[in-house]
Amino acid sequence: MTAAATVQTLDQPKTIADYIHEDIKRPEHRYLGTTLVRLITSGRLPKEALKDFALMRWSFQAHAEPKMMLSHAAYMRGEDVHHLLENTYDEIMRPEDEGEHPGLWVRFAKNLGATDEELDEAARNPIAEVIGFSRTLTYYCRRSAAEGLASWYADEAQLPESHGATALALRKFYGLNDETIEYFLEHVRADIEHSDASLNLLGIYVSAGMEIAQARRASAATLWAWREMHEGILRVLRHKYDF
Repeated sequence: MTAAATVQTLDQPKTIADYIHEDIKRPEHRYLGTTLVRLITSGRLPKEALKDFALMRWSFQAHAEPKMMLSHAAYMRGEDVHHLLENTYDEIMRPEDEGEHPGLWVRFAKNLGATDEELDEAARNPIAEVIGFSRTLTYYCRRSAAEGLASWYADEAQLPESHGATALALRKFYGLNDETIEYFLEHVRADIEHSDASLNLLGIYVSAGMEIAQARRASAATLWAWREMHEGILRVLRHKYDF
């Protein structure tokens, strides 16, 4: 390292955002690199398996609730809580006719042939990896502002890319229309806004030392849990469809 680079490094210590971005770039943390996502985005997942994917993945939306989205608000100040309220509104509190995210996923699943009974059964009996992702987010949101913000930022920073690619593949390879894939299209817009807001708040609530270490641990665990959710779904699909 040159003397100039050393001086720059000393003058500009890494922020939590720098650490999270480094972790996101690791191959094992890349959402687009997840086997199930690669199969969908390349059109190689059997079309009949899409409904089962929608049913198993529905469990995450079905178990999304305010405590998962808002617990870390208790550690935040004043107007900073506004971002969390907006995020919660987008995810689970919008009226049905305004594109609330669980409703968009239900539409996706039903347009693939899922019934209300199948959706209810999937919500009652989620596979471990899917409910594990929900509980990972909830756990870190209950611990501190730093950990909750880092968890959501690490996840939402990758979703526009992942969901955008998934939407294009569902349209191109599986012939699904925009109404059916609106869940994915909506997340491209919403999560750009949400991740930008979380990034700004990270600069306020995560400054140095132990806060950075705890926030980075939370973000890394969240990235792992998201991939585990999709690996768990893929395990069931491979067993059922033998591919």
